[in-house]
Amino acid sequence: MIRYTLLAALLLSPAAMAQETRTSANAKLDAEFAQSDSDADGFLSPAEIEARMRRMKLSGGRTLDAVHAKRVAGLFLARGDTNGDGRVSKVESRALMGQVFSRYDTNGDGKVEGAEAAKARAAAKAKAAGR
Repeated sequence: MIRYTLLAALLLSPAAMAQETRTSANAKLDAEFAQSDSDADGFLSPAEIEARMRRMKLSGGRTLDAVHAKRVAGLFLARGDTNGDGRVSKVESRALMGQVFSRYDTNGDGKVEGAEAAKARAAAKAKAAGR
């Protein structure tokens, strides 16, 4: 579950979640990708991913410490870099978002609604706590 941290945070943030559609989730992801792509080359490098993870807001407004940001960035890169070139393209990022969205859209209606998001957040917390 931790491998989905960035995408789940984008998709499932309580403030943003009344109802998320695949289209709205992709729009948020595209904006986040553009903001994170500091050299505007169309790819996220390991350093850009790690920098984004350090800025990512967690519950209570906290951010990840450097050690955890590096770990989560590595997991995101390992999962998202499907062609093995050491970076994540927008296409790869969108594909990963699609997998995450499908996983959380439990009723398959093309939307992640409040109850589905809450269930996903609870499962992620339980997984992180080792339950």
